[in-house]
Amino acid sequence: MPLWRDPHFVEIPPDVLKEYATESIRMPKLYYHPSILARKFFWLRLRYLSHYMQKYANQKKECLDFGCGSGIFLPTLTKLFPAVTGIDIETKEAYQIVDRYHLPVRLVNADIYKENLPSKSFDVISAADVLEHFSDLGPPVSKIREWLKDDGLLFTSLPTENAFTRACRVVGSYEKPWDHYHTGYQVEAFIRKMGFRAIRSATVIPIFPLYLVSVWQKTANP
Repeated sequence: MPLWRDPHFVEIPPDVLKEYATESIRMPKLYYHPSILARKFFWLRLRYLSHYMQKYANQKKECLDFGCGSGIFLPTLTKLFPAVTGIDIETKEAYQIVDRYHLPVRLVNADIYKENLPSKSFDVISAADVLEHFSDLGPPVSKIREWLKDDGLLFTSLPTENAFTRACRVVGSYEKPWDHYHTGYQVEAFIRKMGFRAIRSATVIPIFPLYLVSVWQKTANP
């Protein structure tokens, strides 16, 4: 099925997002950019994640949206999994999305450095464009490994930071977030180092890769 015809994927209308958007960086303006092309490209990486979740995790139950931010992916996740939890240090916008769409989501407003969710309690963890925002990758990836079941799956989306990425930002009048500390390739190398192996990887727009989208399993040892 083509990505753009995925019946489970929820692309929240830009007018709704503009209504809820604050000065927080947790809802990037590209989600409600005036250019429909810019919006579609930005949503595309989440469509990839939804597609891979349906292919590799269709029997899974418990999902954690790690760094759920503005809650942009929560409407889709609730269509894919019966139990969804979102965690972020700031969840104001996510609560508004949950309320508007009446989502059966448990939101945890917490610092992941301090939060102790039950060990091995999630079948699926989604980390969509979040890990690059941590200057030290050790704590977040360690938490993910701790919270993910041994037979669970980690789904990541990460920016590539190449010439095409920079050109797209210029055309879209969108500045690189100040807290992008790592490229997607650097983050993926660290994830492997921490005891994961990729079972599927793809780049959004393969010739000019904008984002890396990958599916991960735990290995026996970090």
